[in-house]
Amino acid sequence: MQSGVVDHLVRITLNDVEPRASSQGESGGTPMSHMTSFAVYRGRIRQWWNEPVDYAEQVAYFSKRSISNAIKVVTGLGIGLNAATALAILLPAIPDVRIGPRIATELFAALMFFWAYVWCFRPWPSRRMSIAFIVTSDIGITLMVLQDPNWLTGFYAFNTFGLISIHLLFFDGPRVFAAHGTWVLIVTTVFAVVVSVDAHIAPAVVAVQLLAITAPAMAAIMAIQLEIWDLRNNANRSLSDPLTGLLNRRGLHLQINDLLRDNTISATEVVVMIADLDRFKQINDTYGHSVGDEVLIRTAKRITAAVRGSALVARTGGEEFVVVDLTEPGGAECIAERVRYAIAAPAAHPATASIGLSCRPRVDFGTAGDAAVVELDAIIARADRALFDAKRRGGNTTINISPA
Repeated sequence: MQSGVVDHLVRITLNDVEPRASSQGESGGTPMSHMTSFAVYRGRIRQWWNEPVDYAEQVAYFSKRSISNAIKVVTGLGIGLNAATALAILLPAIPDVRIGPRIATELFAALMFFWAYVWCFRPWPSRRMSIAFIVTSDIGITLMVLQDPNWLTGFYAFNTFGLISIHLLFFDGPRVFAAHGTWVLIVTTVFAVVVSVDAHIAPAVVAVQLLAITAPAMAAIMAIQLEIWDLRNNANRSLSDPLTGLLNRRGLHLQINDLLRDNTISATEVVVMIADLDRFKQINDTYGHSVGDEVLIRTAKRITAAVRGSALVARTGGEEFVVVDLTEPGGAECIAERVRYAIAAPAAHPATASIGLSCRPRVDFGTAGDAAVVELDAIIARADRALFDAKRRGGNTTINISPA
């Protein structure tokens, strides 16, 4: 079943790939190069299809960019507007004597108003709540459109199905979308049969016509979800250092707000330390860059193990590492010394580090957003000056420069 879905997606999405490839200068490629390109794309589709959905990380993608609340409220407003449209346009078109269709429309509108409230005024829904939103909406739309199968209701229903599909583009995976899309196609077929019988038109003709419109649209949206998945993965990879797996400077900027929102610790200071390996060039020159890479990876692991699990650890330069954490007054030097001793622990190719340290009251960072990033960069600059002093003293030492 899964292979069939994947193969179907390959046939659909490759039509979009070939024109794009030709615009990038691949139009003159050999048949073998085209086959290789298709095989790579097929592999991407299989990976996308089989990868577990990390809903929390998908939501965090927007939270780290400080836009999740805006997206949540806009989603809720869109759902509420959709409910109001059902009451303002669909309900008046249903005669009073048709109790069933009127009740179905009113219940659907009430359901949408409930979900609008959840999205606007409650915390971001969990994945279970998100799926409940999808399932109940799909069922509500279906009951409403089949209770009153006419072209106005049908247009409204499939427009709403499309809005739900857009939600799935960003906040769930291909399997949930495939289930939703299959449901839409089934409802489309049933709607076509009912409407055609009432209009004395051949049901098969209407069903084929509607499916010819709906199926490519659903397939195109699913292909777009694949591209969004790929772009999101690339964006996440751009936040980390490929060698050590630690954050890079951009990742550090995006994660600082999450650290500041950590309410599990009552620490009042933000500590920033920069650890720079002493005489690392000698290790590279003596043993080669492969050994140098091993030392960097080992250092990254040791630093991570020496600090709190929620601390931010980044590699921001060749042999330079940055740690950002929350602490109580007076605790920063203990953390720095723990990191320094961890780096210098015995190893096949030993290394030591100089550490520059600086602290700032947590309240100076404000609430969130760009102000926190600006304050972070200011503390990093002070820690960098402290690192320079530590290097001048011969290395393997810690210097603290913090405002009084």
